[in-house]
Amino acid sequence: MLTQGLTILLYMFAFATGCMTLVLAVVYHIREDIEWTKFFIIFHISLLLVMILQVLMVFVNLFLGPTAAYVTGIVIQGLLAANVSFLIVFIPYFSSWNIAKPWRNPLIFIFFFLASAYMALAVLDIIFQGVWAFQASMMLIFILTLFFSIADIIRNLKTISDPGVRVVSKAIIIDSFVMMPLLVISVIYPAYRHLSYPIYFMSFSVIILVYLLTYFTSMPLIKEQDLSYEVVSQFNISQREYAVVKLIKEGLTNKEIAGELDISVNTVNNHIANIFAKTKVRSRIDLLNVLKN
Repeated sequence: MLTQGLTILLYMFAFATGCMTLVLAVVYHIREDIEWTKFFIIFHISLLLVMILQVLMVFVNLFLGPTAAYVTGIVIQGLLAANVSFLIVFIPYFSSWNIAKPWRNPLIFIFFFLASAYMALAVLDIIFQGVWAFQASMMLIFILTLFFSIADIIRNLKTISDPGVRVVSKAIIIDSFVMMPLLVISVIYPAYRHLSYPIYFMSFSVIILVYLLTYFTSMPLIKEQDLSYEVVSQFNISQREYAVVKLIKEGLTNKEIAGELDISVNTVNNHIANIFAKTKVRSRIDLLNVLKN
């Protein structure tokens, strides 16, 4: 029970990190409209789905009866296998796209074959529950796909045009090699592979998250433009009234405006009344909104 609780907690952390990364990736894609981000979002959603399905398996085994857990487990295993099969094709395609290397035969055939083999092994694993050979073979196919893509990126790092993507690619390469012992354990002991998924996914998400956060925090702040006389002149505002408007924009009170311009408060009141009449507003906020727009 304690092990299952820790497993759920690990998946929750991985899912939360993945969701933050996905949200920032979507914002980044909307802002920059870069082609690779579209593929990355598809890829990341697929990985998130793996996390959801894996944690569902734990919940099913914990809270459902034997029959319901068995039936639901088969459905979840089928969905999980289909999703991982998609990733086996998509990961090498995405990595090839990033290094500007056309994805032609025999690679297309090889990875579609591996995806089909993974799906066939998953079906056999569902039918013959707990066979080590099937589970180890499935994990091995996924790891080989992953490291083929990483090796391809290593060979062609210089062809990645975006410097930021190149840095992220290097970080993912290092992370993959650091995680290699865990992945090897997952092949030898498939019973523990459900622990390798969230750890690797979380480390991958953190790399992308740091890249996106660095991007957003390094963005120059957009300074509010000064209110020019050309903007207010369309309302037939005089130069003196323009001086009053600028001080209103700075948040000064009528008394403070009078002190700044060395005029009486009554004169300030008259200027503001004239400004309101010319711009057809009733408050300072409305005035600033009208002039801003």
